[in-house]
Amino acid sequence: MNDIDINDLMDAYKEIGTSTIGHLTGEGYLPDIKALNPCTATIVGRVLTVQLASDNTNVINQALIQAAPNDVLCIDAQVLGVTACWGALRTCAAIYEKLSAVIVIGQATDSVQIQQLGFPVFAQGISAVTTFKSDHIQGTLASDIAYRFGEQTTIIRSGDIAMMDNDGVFILPVDVAQQLLSDCQKKHKKDEMKFQMFFEAYRNNQLDKLFESQ
Repeated sequence: MNDIDINDLMDAYKEIGTSTIGHLTGEGYLPDIKALNPCTATIVGRVLTVQLASDNTNVINQALIQAAPNDVLCIDAQVLGVTACWGALRTCAAIYEKLSAVIVIGQATDSVQIQQLGFPVFAQGISAVTTFKSDHIQGTLASDIAYRFGEQTTIIRSGDIAMMDNDGVFILPVDVAQQLLSDCQKKHKKDEMKFQMFFEAYRNNQLDKLFESQ
């Protein structure tokens, strides 16, 4: 397909669930990253990567300032193990900076407050152990992230497109997202028609009639 404007591309993916993408490819899927809050719509944004090198998390504050509205911060916190680098106050800052979402390859904390705020945070898990002020080596902005899950390694770069909902997270290079879009739209339309037909029959207690006609 011909390349389309990046904003049009992102808008198009907002109409498509991640499970539709997952019918067509496993590329860019982050298997153990899940929503901390119920996520009833697909969230799409351009990625700004943040890579931690130690328990010094000052680079996250820099990223919050430098990110553009509607960006998605993707934080590589694998070096921290069970220690959380993201919580309620940074979520407040993300809301103020008008970000679309935050993805933490690692742990988050303050889960109740994050749910109260309703901001989309996706993470590997929740932890009560958190970072504190540190003079150790600082992390970097816009570095490539190597996300590893089992034998799978996914490279995540700033400028990639993140698509997220209650079923999970995909991060794809722009060219791959463009190539998949048409097939994703066709799959979404076909499945949505089938579901709505079933749902109407179910709501009207006409399932027998529906299946007899198939």
